[in-house]
Amino acid sequence: MYVVCFGATWCPPTRRFIPKLVAERGKLPGTLAIADITDLKDPLWDTFRIKITPSIVVFRDGVVQMRVDGKRIFGITGSALTRLEQALQA
Repeated sequence: MYVVCFGATWCPPTRRFIPKLVAERGKLPGTLAIADITDLKDPLWDTFRIKITPSIVVFRDGVVQMRVDGKRIFGITGSALTRLEQALQA
């Protein structure tokens, strides 16, 4: 399983969230990856239908299992990260 966080360096919620996500690395099953989509022309925006950063997409065997999209201004909250952890542990 891969837990991929799509983020952009120009996005304040992404800059606040990435350190929190990295701190949770041991609690999340699978491999954590951070995809830098700072360039708005990066094809990953369209490929994974990213509309806002940060967004987390969970893959198992190459298939999207779940996603958590940030909320405008707030990004991904701690409670959303906790729900993600719980869902991945189930």
